[in-house]
Amino acid sequence: MTDLELAFNILYKVINEEAKSNDEINKIADDASNLAFITKNVYGVLENKIYLDYMIRKLSTVRLKKIHPSVLVILEIGIYNIHFLNTKDYAIVNELVKLAKKKNKRSSGFVNAILRNFIRDEEDIAKIKESDDIKSLSIRYSLPEELTRYIFENYGMDYTKNFLRYINNEQVISIRVNNLKTNKDSLRDLLLDKGFEIEYGHLSKNALKVLNPAGLVNTSEFKEGLFTIQQEGSMKTVEILDPKENSKILDLCAAPGTKTSYIGEYTKNKADIIANDISKDKLPLIQENIARLGLENIELTSFDASVFKKEYENAFYYVLVDAPCSGLGVMGRKPEIRYNRTMDDIKTLAKLQKDILDQAIKYLKKDGILVYSTCTVGNIENKDNFSYLSGKDDLNIIPIDGKNYIEYVNYIDKTDGFFISKFKKI
Repeated sequence: MTDLELAFNILYKVINEEAKSNDEINKIADDASNLAFITKNVYGVLENKIYLDYMIRKLSTVRLKKIHPSVLVILEIGIYNIHFLNTKDYAIVNELVKLAKKKNKRSSGFVNAILRNFIRDEEDIAKIKESDDIKSLSIRYSLPEELTRYIFENYGMDYTKNFLRYINNEQVISIRVNNLKTNKDSLRDLLLDKGFEIEYGHLSKNALKVLNPAGLVNTSEFKEGLFTIQQEGSMKTVEILDPKENSKILDLCAAPGTKTSYIGEYTKNKADIIANDISKDKLPLIQENIARLGLENIELTSFDASVFKKEYENAFYYVLVDAPCSGLGVMGRKPEIRYNRTMDDIKTLAKLQKDILDQAIKYLKKDGILVYSTCTVGNIENKDNFSYLSGKDDLNIIPIDGKNYIEYVNYIDKTDGFFISKFKKI
């Protein structure tokens, strides 16, 4: 199977079957002759799908919804390679026509005509002719219009443009050093010796940035638990929680478990930690990471965090609510998120977040600490919920670096968009 067909298979599953791009790329990593090419195509098409479809509409007499799903993915790959990767010769067209014959034989001539016509008239076809600035941005950066408008209404035009540019650029991967097994300088030296380009993190005290991360999870250092892949904004959530040794801690919405494991490392295996997630099938991955990192005293549970659990009442010194959210802050690393979220989803999630927070407060001891965080942007899930918590008679705001809350801005802070707030129960 060619690398182009492997890229097609991944994109088809992500676009039409709600698969996750990261998972699908990892599945084929050992079979690919050029994993970098496949990865670039998968992320490139997902990051530009609305714009690619906009150009295909100009070229096709067949309505987009009437084009066979396999054929549309093939066309998107073709337009992406020609326009964004500057593949001007017809070799890519010929290869994609062959692929079309395998996937939907009747459409091979259609694919050939569309791609060749695009090469002939690329400059004009690529122009976005929209008078509405938000609609134009939505097409250019392939974020659905209602989400683009939501970000604009919350933050203004400069933020929106910079935010959109950032999520369509290659993201820098951060790793968290496991201080139970090594230290930052030692790990840096080990990875440098293996040819990785390493920089120190700038937000978290335990972060390193890996500029060329291909093969990172196959290293002995990863397998032996010397580090975990985690973005710096996510690390800061635990550092702001600042849990102490010999305390009882609840991570109420724990999957995929990166914050849980950091709590374990942060407290040096000397705390009593309960990590909960409603999805029972996600617990084995958390357990796998706990074992890899050499962590102890972590109990995994699975219950609905929005429903009161009587036995947890007044039981914990620290509760972390890293709530289920729309994930708009991580679109740079998970581009398919943008096509799976609507404003209705955001409003529904905000209500769920409030329900979870109502229970979380009950689980805190007096003087206990609550941290509420999300990996998204926009007021509905962030500032509005902060205001909701601020209005509680039994909570006091704990400032973070002199501010009521922290909002990490992706293009400024070079991490995922993240919101973090902290409260004490009184």
